[in-house]
Parts: sequence; C-alpha cells; structure tokens
Amino acid sequence: MAEGNTLRATLKLDAAPAVSVDEAVRLIEAGQGEGLRVDLGGGRYASADTPRGTDGLLQRLRGHKMLTALSRDGADLSRLKPPATEVIVAPAVREILDAAMRKP
Repeated sequence: MAEGNTLRATLKLDAAPAVSVDEAVRLIEAGQGEGLRVDLGGGRYASADTPRGTDGLLQRLRGHKMLTALSRDGADLSRLKPPATEVIVAPAVREILDAAMRKP
C-alpha cells in the first residue's frame, strides 16, 4: 500500500490485525490499546505513533467518528453547547471544531 493511503501508520499492514474504530475506542478506554492498528476505512489505518501515544490515538479516533457522523448525517452543530468544564484538545482539533460551529 502506498504511504499516501495511510494515516500516520508506521506499522506494516500485516504487523497487527486491524480493529474497527469503535472497537479501538473501547479497547483504549479499557486500558488495552497498546499496539493497535485501527481500520479507518478506504484503505487508511491509524496507530498510536505520536508523542501522545494511545491518548492521542483515542482523541483522533473520537474526532474521526464525529466527522464521519457529521458528513454522513449532515448534523447541525449550531445547537451544540460547550461542556460545563474546559475540554483540552489539540490545536488542530480545536480549529476543526471552531470551523464546524461557525454559522454559514
């Protein structure tokens, strides 16, 4: 597979069995996310290869799920209220969320 078809994947395609995004989120939340290779669909895979490790992967997967749901369902984010407590997200994720919250 060409490098352009992977999402931050450094594992060989046959290095670890790929799991679904939902399964990966469940495993990471249960503390069993080490060495995961996550199938994002369309020949793209993700793994915990950033400095933030599995925490970073979990955040990327949650963002992927949200963006996939938005694109599939055409959800209206204009009614989304921020949580009562401050949520810490990566700057790139904040930029995406801020753009999604802007009304056209």
